[in-house]
Amino acid sequence: MGSQRATELYNQLRAAVAQPDVNHQHAKSLLAQLKIELSELGLLVPDSSSLDPGALTTARDVLEIGAFESLRTDDLAGFERYLSLLATYYNDLSSTLPRSSNEAPLFALSLLRLLSQNRIAEFHTLLETLGENKADVLESGEVSWVLQLERSLMEGSYSRVWSLCRPSSSSASLPLPEFSHFTPTLLQTVRNEIAACDERAYESLPVRDARTLLFLESDQEVQEFAQSRNWYLDPSTSTLHFPSSARHPSRLAPTQGIPAGGMTTGLIGGGGGFDDDSRELDRAKVVAATLKYARELESIV
Repeated sequence: MGSQRATELYNQLRAAVAQPDVNHQHAKSLLAQLKIELSELGLLVPDSSSLDPGALTTARDVLEIGAFESLRTDDLAGFERYLSLLATYYNDLSSTLPRSSNEAPLFALSLLRLLSQNRIAEFHTLLETLGENKADVLESGEVSWVLQLERSLMEGSYSRVWSLCRPSSSSASLPLPEFSHFTPTLLQTVRNEIAACDERAYESLPVRDARTLLFLESDQEVQEFAQSRNWYLDPSTSTLHFPSSARHPSRLAPTQGIPAGGMTTGLIGGGGGFDDDSRELDRAKVVAATLKYARELESIV
């Protein structure tokens, strides 16, 4: 790699990550030492005009191992730092070095990270960085899977999203085991989006229907989720009432109290009283007016 110490550390790192039961703490210690060596050798931010391609390839391999190790130890900040360093190798040195077999998987993981954080603009910006000479990266199984996931999200096909990355399936069904570090966050984002739509579309929902719509496994999970969103559960009917419902405790006058047999789940103090109802839109009138407008528009066209 350019120095005997760097070569010894690299060989130790390769041997450490090849073990079935990787000692991640030891691997990260070796990576920290190797980054110092790479910096001293000018390989951390390289200049292809003065460095040996073999040394560059080895240095790239070290950074790729670092990126995967960061994910496996839930160090997302470290993962982003390694991706930033690898950008020089994947972009500026793409014509100098042979293509790395890890480029497509790491690119897919970077896309999935942005998607799970709902950073859609950055997701598409990153896609634009792929030039015509990297069609194989775009067409790889890992990147294709993430793009399919993104299309399903944009189309609102949440059942498809769930089937692609549901936690009940083994990580072996994912293109990369490391995808499992981002899919739970993505599913939670999807679940919150579905819940927000339900709150606008309905005043109440049976628990069994909420369990299906929200892709939850049990009624207990539904109750815990309901509590996080300030929903009221009526145990006598197994019905969830959203804050817009007249049955929700926050909508009742102080003298009425909580509905008979009811219980609250995570209510935030301070009821709104009946005055809130007067400000609610009459949904039937809104729908009727919209349909009338549509008929008039159609007759004009």
